[in-house]
Amino acid sequence: MRVKRGLFIGALLALFLCCFHIMNQHYDELSRYQYADDENRKLILEYMTTEDINYLIDRQYKPEEFLEYLGMPHFDIRYVDWYNYAKGVGGMDDASILELVDTMKDQMSYSTFKVYCSNYSLTQLKSFYLEENAFVHDQTLISNPSSVTNKIEKNMTLFTYEPKDLVEVSGIPIVNQMQGKETIQLSQNAAKELVSMCNAAFEINEKTCGNMVVTTGYISFDTQEQLYEEALLTYGIDDVFAHVDYPGQSVYQLGNVVRLVVASVETTELQETEISPQQLWLIEHAHEYGFEFVNDPARPLEEFILQYHEELKKSNEEGDEAQ
Repeated sequence: MRVKRGLFIGALLALFLCCFHIMNQHYDELSRYQYADDENRKLILEYMTTEDINYLIDRQYKPEEFLEYLGMPHFDIRYVDWYNYAKGVGGMDDASILELVDTMKDQMSYSTFKVYCSNYSLTQLKSFYLEENAFVHDQTLISNPSSVTNKIEKNMTLFTYEPKDLVEVSGIPIVNQMQGKETIQLSQNAAKELVSMCNAAFEINEKTCGNMVVTTGYISFDTQEQLYEEALLTYGIDDVFAHVDYPGQSVYQLGNVVRLVVASVETTELQETEISPQQLWLIEHAHEYGFEFVNDPARPLEEFILQYHEELKKSNEEGDEAQ
């Protein structure tokens, strides 16, 4: 009896294994992928692992969302959204996009990646993450430059960031401190409000812009490099930062920071501890135009470094409406 039972169980096991083998030979890994067809099936099976296919089935990406990347170095189905977002930004071939994403994906979330892509070109991101640059060694690229206020930390950099809406400022006294530069640039809204503020400053002493002169606006990364190298030769490594910022760490690169100075004829009669009428006026009125002091307005200043904030301007306008 036991022998017959053993033979019966053995036969069932053999039948099960045989059926399993036959089913396994005919198993279709893509049976649950609704977009599978004769054209894409072979490619998917050739280039994707079972784990990849399971991820594809879970997400149900359409073939046109990923097929063009199959077989390329660095391809990973889990980052298809990254590839396609970067492709929508434009300016880089597919192979370079995959290489760039492969580097950036380990350092940030997808949402942060999109913020980077909205503030920097893909070429800039490739240069920062994949190419050598002496001025960005061991530094972190600032993802959202518009969030920066007053100061850039030494381990952070704007690299070659450039605001998209730079315009030349005109209609107010300008003496650009950059050699060879006759005008200055600022972001569009900052430039507009600076002109309005300068016009209003006439009330200080009935002189154009209150007898203040604009000397500095947007400074590019390339110009910062030049200034840094010149200052390094002139002052040496120990004193260079008393005169210039490290390239990529100047708030002037944001395009919303401006430097004003009072004409020397206005300051000759001031005592060292005396605050000028221009500084007093800016302390009272600069916020009305969206500007805040970067340097300390609580002490007498020879230069006024102001940063424009869109939110401050809107807040001031809402306050005026409420009154």
